Amino acid sequence: MLSEIITKPELQILVNLLPEIQVGYPLYEIPLIRARATEKGYIVEAMAGRGDFARAMSHHDLPDYGDFYECFISSGILKYDNIDEFRKSLELYEYLRKGVVFAPDTNIFYHRFISNFRPLEGYQIAVAEGVQREIENAMNYKYHHRELEEIKREVKNGSLLREFNNRRMKKSRKAAYIALKEFERLKDRIIIAESVSEDAHNNDEIIVKSLKRFDRMTPSLVVFLTADIAITDVAEIEGLEYFLFEYPTGKLGKHDVTAYQLRTLIFNLAAVFGVIDVSGVLVYGEFGGKRGLNELKLIFPRESRIYNEFEFHLKLSRRLMEIMGG
Repeated sequence: MLSEIITKPELQILVNLLPEIQVGYPLYEIPLIRARATEKGYIVEAMAGRGDFARAMSHHDLPDYGDFYECFISSGILKYDNIDEFRKSLELYEYLRKGVVFAPDTNIFYHRFISNFRPLEGYQIAVAEGVQREIENAMNYKYHHRELEEIKREVKNGSLLREFNNRRMKKSRKAAYIALKEFERLKDRIIIAESVSEDAHNNDEIIVKSLKRFDRMTPSLVVFLTADIAITDVAEIEGLEYFLFEYPTGKLGKHDVTAYQLRTLIFNLAAVFGVIDVSGVLVYGEFGGKRGLNELKLIFPRESRIYNEFEFHLKLSRRLMEIMGG
């Protein structure tokens, strides 16, 4: 078996070596996306539809169409339906002398909106402890042997699940490799708003009340960002400034994307689905011995034509990074 553990940026080496990029999910044996290079980046086309997942899905921990769709959101390819309205609001916020601090809800972390939306670069981020706790709590679900055996009986290529033994389930993979990864990327800009538990009946109230107290303590305006309409009722009652994003409703179809967006999409698919097939190379987002949020495991076919070439470029890239101090 020819294998290599890489980081997300090194995924670009594999992409560059492939004459065509076909990504599929081997546990359903369905194609997910295909991509081809252009002068400015790539054209990505979604191949799987809702019906493909409905026919194949048989276990609650297996990925569904909603998971597939959200990988496009968290990769920065799909935008919120009212993103232009937010741009206009952002222009108004910039005129405020007191400044603005944005406070993302849990769903905004899962969508990786802030790191993907360049106009928000440079703004401080307030994170309610309740949001941080929701992400951390979701990371604690692991497969047991019995659960994996159940799934093996219901999917194609069940032997691929060996890597998942005592590893994170889908919910935990999304929390760790999407939401927590976003938290880590923004950590230099993050201020934690301590929880306020008195008179709070649920976590939504704890989050909003915590941010409202933080708003009173800071000279800047705190703007709560959420894609969950239910929590806006609490924000209205507490008098917390907020912006409600409208979940994307467009069809996946074809998209012009950058190289960064493509490798982010492939990484996110591997993370959420656990394992994907990229033009014959298995890419594991979850595997035994995984240590870093950014790690992937590649397994090449025994008679792979690109393995040696990939190894050459990978070693060269890592050597150059060492020389440059990266």
